[in-house]
Amino acid sequence: MKTLLLILVITLGTFFPYGHPYAYIIKYILMILLFFSFLDIRIDREIIKKSHFIILFFNITIPILLFLIIDQFNNSIAEAAFITALAPTAIAAPVIMSLLRGKVEYVSFSLILTNSVIALLIPFLLPLLLHKSADVSIINILLPVLYVFLIPLITAKSVRIVLPKLHSSLVKIKDSAFYFLLIGIYLGTSRASHYISTEMTSSLTILFIIALCSLLICFADFSIGRLIGGEKDHLETSQSLGQKNNAFTIWIALTFISPIAVLGPVFYILFQNIYISWQLHKTATAR
Repeated sequence: MKTLLLILVITLGTFFPYGHPYAYIIKYILMILLFFSFLDIRIDREIIKKSHFIILFFNITIPILLFLIIDQFNNSIAEAAFITALAPTAIAAPVIMSLLRGKVEYVSFSLILTNSVIALLIPFLLPLLLHKSADVSIINILLPVLYVFLIPLITAKSVRIVLPKLHSSLVKIKDSAFYFLLIGIYLGTSRASHYISTEMTSSLTILFIIALCSLLICFADFSIGRLIGGEKDHLETSQSLGQKNNAFTIWIALTFISPIAVLGPVFYILFQNIYISWQLHKTATAR
């Protein structure tokens, strides 16, 4: 059902891009998603494994290598591939891991680790890699990223300590945050669609190439993640690297790169959710 809703929202954003003036709201939607995600995450030293840091390594090196290679041919596609592959572990990954009957705590630590490190690295990576370096300074990126990431983290932990009853109530309804994600996807898709129809001068072939890149990145991330985990943790590592926080990279793309770069994460959302839906169906039928 959720996959159908995602496809519907992407379709609406593509053909009815009336939400494009409100794309700035994505930042606040991301903060809401992060807040709900941080509500019940607990970190135990025993769950931290070497594979967590291998996942982080690939999460950083794959986008950099893709950018350096593709940028030799087309900068717009390189930017889209870079921001697509750079997305950290998805906010919904622990929920999906629970449904897949895997180790939720493993994916939860990956969520904290990859989101924290990549949020800190992005302000330094963008000026170094993007051709827009003259317009992008580290401090101008670092402050908004820290603002978006730290406020939900501090607020969630404060609610848990100071208002335990409210915390319990919010945890029970945290799955409803999915609908905020739908709004964010619609706004991001609307902005990209409006840009394509009114401002983009490049060939529409680029759109299909970006879609293909997103598909290949999605396949590679889930596959590499599976190899990292080996026989014991392959499900957890595959989800940690493959299931991405696309709301975060949609915001980064719109704020610091370009509307066309948003298409990378948007296509990735579609492909990853088709794959995850298949995984959930396979798990349900195996019971």
